[in-house]
Amino acid sequence: MRPALLIAFASLCAALNAQTPRFRQLTIPTGHSPRWIAVADVNHDHNPDLIVANAGSDHADDGTITVLLGDGRGAFHPAPGSPFPAGHLPNDIAVADMNNDGNPDLVIANHQSPYLRVFLGDGRGSFRLAPGSPVDVHSYPHPHAVVAADFNSDGKPDVATDSWGHDQIELILSDGTGRLITPGAFFPTGRRPYERLRTADFNHDGHPDIVTTNLDDNTVSILLGDGKGGFHNAPGSPFHAGAKPWQVAIDDLNGDGTPDLIVIPYQRDIASPAENTVTILSGDGRGAFHPAPRSPLPLGDCRGPNGVAAGDLRGNGRHAIAVACAESKTLMLYERGPDGRFTTSSIPISGGWGSVAIARLTGDPRSAIITANADDGTITVYFPN
Repeated sequence: MRPALLIAFASLCAALNAQTPRFRQLTIPTGHSPRWIAVADVNHDHNPDLIVANAGSDHADDGTITVLLGDGRGAFHPAPGSPFPAGHLPNDIAVADMNNDGNPDLVIANHQSPYLRVFLGDGRGSFRLAPGSPVDVHSYPHPHAVVAADFNSDGKPDVATDSWGHDQIELILSDGTGRLITPGAFFPTGRRPYERLRTADFNHDGHPDIVTTNLDDNTVSILLGDGKGGFHNAPGSPFHAGAKPWQVAIDDLNGDGTPDLIVIPYQRDIASPAENTVTILSGDGRGAFHPAPRSPLPLGDCRGPNGVAAGDLRGNGRHAIAVACAESKTLMLYERGPDGRFTTSSIPISGGWGSVAIARLTGDPRSAIITANADDGTITVYFPN
């Protein structure tokens, strides 16, 4: 082959490799029907660990939590006692020190029940049910999601959950011993904040705020916290977020130091395939959001988009988006180039109605992707090669 052709061929190969991420896969058994994933160092060894909510059966209180301790080099092993019972359909996980002992604890939302459960960590990776748990939080008709933060500035983590049947969120204060104080305070959102709420400081005032996905009016609500346990809608909230917004991830996609939102739809309720998209909303640092350039991104053949996450997959500071597609059993990847445009690729996954997470799990500056494979009772970690 001529030198010029060799150079051209090498350039083409480099371009293709730059466009198509390559991964080393590690699949780990969990419990029945793993759904949601959290990443935190639960045993104080400075290595990220994985916490997985296993939904169990639809009609039994056999949900569990699997805790997988990481060694910082890409291997994981179950913590003592893992998986442990977590009640009916554990559907979300928040991590915070709920009893002020310096150890990470867990707060679980039990779907199709009135309960949140607090589990106290021992600092070695094991957890026990906190006194007073499970807690009937009077969510109508039941909670889906949970977040934890110090919403009233008293030094104790509080929790918030959805009360979607009444178009509200509920703030529940804690007493610093692991107990939740009910009843909570309720705050209005858009119509039917059905599945996700998440927390971040959207207006840079030092107080945690909340975002909800509002399924029935195609919006997200931004509720700004006042640091005293109160919330009010940001100017312009709710914001349009594409058709049937369902799942949301928070990430600084454009690198301006302000959180942005990535939203995916509940595909079963959308009117046409053209509405099956990823909507990106850029934050202005004051609590308002507007559509990002080139948003929305088409989801193409992704059927059943069920989880969305963002992070740095190449270690170059440009964050990518990952969408888990439950029914087509694919993972859609959207990578932003230097010009701001996104390239799209997909990889096969085991699938099922499980979520996706992106996090740094080793000393590698590149983040890994973790999928919850509900159909197989496993999770898979995709380490970048």
